[in-house]
Amino acid sequence: MAVTEGVDSRGLARVDRLDRMWRERPGLTGWLTTTDHKRIGLLYLVTSLAFFAAGGVEALIMRTQLATSGEHVVGPETYDQLMTMHGVTMIFFFVIPLSTGAFGNYLVPLMIGARDMAFPRMNALSFWLFLGSGILFYSGLAIGQAPDAGWFNYVPLASRQYSPGLGIDFYALGLILNGMSSTAAAANFLVTIAKMRAPGMSLNRMPLFCYANLAASFSLLFALPVLTTDLMFLELSRRFGLHFFDPGRGGEPLLWQDLFWFFGHPEVYIIVLPAFGIATSIIPTFTRRRMAAFPLVALAELLVAFIGFGVWVHHMFATGLPAIALVFFAAASLIIVIPSGIQIYAWCMTMVTGSPEFRTPLLFIVGFILFFVFGGLSGITLAAVPFDQQVTDTYYVVAHFHYVIWGAAVFPLLGGLYYWFPKVTGRMYNERAGQVSFWLVFAGTNITFFPMHITGLLGMPRRVYTYPGSLGWGPENLVSTLGAFLLTGGLVLIAVNLVVSGFRGAPAGANPFGGATLEWTTSSPPPPYNFAVIPEVTSPYPAWDDPDRTADRRRLESGEMVLDHGHETPATTPVDGRLDEILTMPSDSHWPITLAAVTTIGFAMVLSGHLVGAAIMAALAGAALCAWHAREPEAVTAPAPAHAARPNGWYGMLMLIATEATIFGALIATYAYLRFNTVAWPPRGVEAPSVTAPLILALVLLLTAAPIFLAVRAAAAGRRGAAIAMLSGAAAVQAVYLAIQAHLYADQLATLHPDANAYASVYYTLLAVHHAHVAVGLLLELWIIGRLAVGWTRYRQTALSAIALYWYFVVAAGLAVTATVLYPAW
Repeated sequence: MAVTEGVDSRGLARVDRLDRMWRERPGLTGWLTTTDHKRIGLLYLVTSLAFFAAGGVEALIMRTQLATSGEHVVGPETYDQLMTMHGVTMIFFFVIPLSTGAFGNYLVPLMIGARDMAFPRMNALSFWLFLGSGILFYSGLAIGQAPDAGWFNYVPLASRQYSPGLGIDFYALGLILNGMSSTAAAANFLVTIAKMRAPGMSLNRMPLFCYANLAASFSLLFALPVLTTDLMFLELSRRFGLHFFDPGRGGEPLLWQDLFWFFGHPEVYIIVLPAFGIATSIIPTFTRRRMAAFPLVALAELLVAFIGFGVWVHHMFATGLPAIALVFFAAASLIIVIPSGIQIYAWCMTMVTGSPEFRTPLLFIVGFILFFVFGGLSGITLAAVPFDQQVTDTYYVVAHFHYVIWGAAVFPLLGGLYYWFPKVTGRMYNERAGQVSFWLVFAGTNITFFPMHITGLLGMPRRVYTYPGSLGWGPENLVSTLGAFLLTGGLVLIAVNLVVSGFRGAPAGANPFGGATLEWTTSSPPPPYNFAVIPEVTSPYPAWDDPDRTADRRRLESGEMVLDHGHETPATTPVDGRLDEILTMPSDSHWPITLAAVTTIGFAMVLSGHLVGAAIMAALAGAALCAWHAREPEAVTAPAPAHAARPNGWYGMLMLIATEATIFGALIATYAYLRFNTVAWPPRGVEAPSVTAPLILALVLLLTAAPIFLAVRAAAAGRRGAAIAMLSGAAAVQAVYLAIQAHLYADQLATLHPDANAYASVYYTLLAVHHAHVAVGLLLELWIIGRLAVGWTRYRQTALSAIALYWYFVVAAGLAVTATVLYPAW
C-alpha cells in the first residue's frame, strides 16, 4: 500500500502542494524540457528500443544472407556495413542505454528514496547527447556511407587508405559523442548513489540493484575515456595524417587493439552488471525470501567491475604477445569466474530455499542464469590460450559472445520490462502471453546461437558474407536463421503484450507483486516528486518493513520530512546514510536540449570538414553553459559552515577529474607504448626538446595553485574581495603561461610537423590536450570571478571549490605531461 493511502486531510493537502510544485509543463514542451528522472528514463527506453529494432532488422538481413550457401540478398559491401551497424547499435545504442539509461534512471532514485538524480539537468543532457550521437551515427547509413570495418574497427582496415569514405568518421565521432553522454550519466549515478540515499540507508542497506549500477557506472567512468582517446587518435590519423598506428612511421597497429579492448572487456561487464541487479530484485520478490549471502553478492558485483579491467588482453591471444603476458591474462580471465560464481550460487540458493512463483519475470531470470552459466563455460574455454588461438575469429566466438550478451544481459532486461511494467504504467500485463513470449524467446535464442558453436568448430570464420556449399556449414546456418525468426516472433509478442496492456491492462495498485524495495511503496505510476514523505530505512528490504511505512504515514500527517517548500530532496552521508542537508533541485529547463543540439551540430561540422563552423558551435556551447548556470538553485546567501559535508557539485567535479585523468593516463601510456616499441626515440633527425624552458614553465604552473588555494580559504572566511584578487592574479599568470606555451608550440611546428612520424604525433597531441585543459581552467576562473563580482552565494562558493579542485588536477596533469615529453632529454 502506498504511503499516501489512508492519510488524513492535512497529509492530503501536503500531497496536493507537492503535486503542484513538482508538476512539469504539459505536452511536447514538457518532454523536451524535462529533468524528471522518470521521464528521462522513459525517453531512454523508447529511444533504445527504436535502435534495438534497427539492429534487429540488420541482424535478420545478415542471417537471411547466411541461411544457405551462395545467397545474394546483399552484396559484400552492404553486408560489412550491416555487420558493423548491428554490433555498434546493439552495444552502444541498445543494451547500455537500456540498462543504465532507462532502468537505472527510472529506478535508482526510487530505490534509494530520492526525489531525483544528483544533477537533474545533466541527466537530461546525457539523454539528448545520446540521441544526437545515434542520429549522427545513423546519418552515415542514410547517405550510403555507413562504417564497414566491424564494431571493433581494427586498423589499418579503418585507416583512410583502406576506408577512404566518411563511414569510419561517422563511427569515430558518433561514438565520441555517445561516450560523452554515457560518461556524464555514469558520474551522475555515482554521485546520486553516494549522496542522495534516504536517511538510514547505509551501504549495508542499499539495494543490490544499486550496487550493480554503482559497479557499472564505475566501469563506464574509467573505461569510456580510453575508448574516446583511441577514437581521437583514429580521427586525427584519418583527417590530419598523424601516425599513431602506422608502423612505417614509428606507430603500432596493436595500439588500437590495446586501447579498444581496455574499454571493450569492461564493457561486457558494464552490460551484464545491471542485469545482475535486475536478477537480485526479481528473485526475492517471487521467492518471498531475502537474497542469500547479501554482503557477498554486493562485494561480488563490485569485484566483477574491478577485475574486468585486468583481462582485456585475452581478446588478443592470437596477436603474437609474449608468453608471460598470455599466462597472466589467462589467469585473470579465470579469476573473474569467482565473483560471478558467488552470484550464481546466491541466486540459486535463494530460489531453492524460498517458495518460487514462476511468473514471467522470474522465468526470464531462470533463462538468464542458464545462459550465463553456458556462456561462462564457453568463455572458460577461450581463456585457454591454445584453444583460443584455434577458434579466434570463428563463429565459436560469435556464439559465446551472444550467449553472454544476449542470453545473460538482455534476458534480465526483458524480465525487468515485465516486472516494472505495472509500476511504470499502473496496469498489469497479460501473464499467459508473457509466458508464451518467454518460451518463444528462450527457444529462439538457443536455436539461433547454439549451432554457431558447431560451425565455429568446423572452421567457419566470422565476418564472411557467403560461403561455398562444399564446406558443410549450410545445415547449421539454416537452423540459426530459422531460430532468428522464431526469436523475432517472441520479441514481437512481448511488444504487443506490453503495448496492449498499457491501454487495456487491469489496474495494478502500488505493489502487485509484493516487491521488497522502495519503489513499491509509492503509487503506480509514481508521482513527479516520487515520495510524499522522505522514507526512513532500517533494512535492505524497506517495502517489507511495515512499521517503517506506517511511521512514514504518521510523518506525512505531521509534516515531518515532507519537504514541500520547493524542489527539495535530502542529501546524506556517503557511508552511513545520515541526513546531511536539504538540497533545492532545479526544475525543467531548455538548456540541456539546447546544449546537446549545438554540440551535435558541432560534431557534424567536424565530420564534414567545416572546422570554422565547428569552432562557432563550440563558442555557442560555452555560452549555453554560462546561461545554464546563470540561474542558481540555492538561496542560501551565507558562506557554508566549516563542518558542512562536501556538496554534490564537489563530487561532480571529482567525477570529471577522474574521467580527464583517465584520458591523460591513456595518452601517457600511448607515449610509453610507442617509445618502447621504437628503436630510436626521438627518431633520427629529430632533436629532443630542450629542458630549461619547459621546467621553468612547469614550476610557474605549479606556483599558480597557491593563489587558487588562498582564494578558496578567503571565500570560506567570507572575504570576497580577497578571493577575487587572488583569482585574478592566478588568472593573469595562467594567461601568460598559456601564451608562452602557444608561442613555443608554434616555433616547434616550424621544424617538426605532427604528421612527420609517430613521435611527433603523440608529442603534439599530449601538449595540445594539456594546453586545452589550461585554457578550460582559465575560462572557469574568469567565469567565477565574474559571478563573485556581482555578489556572494553558497552556490558560488561551491563552484569556486570545484574549480579549484579542477585547477589542482590541471597542474598535476601538466607536470606529468612535462615529465613525459622531456623523457628523451634526461
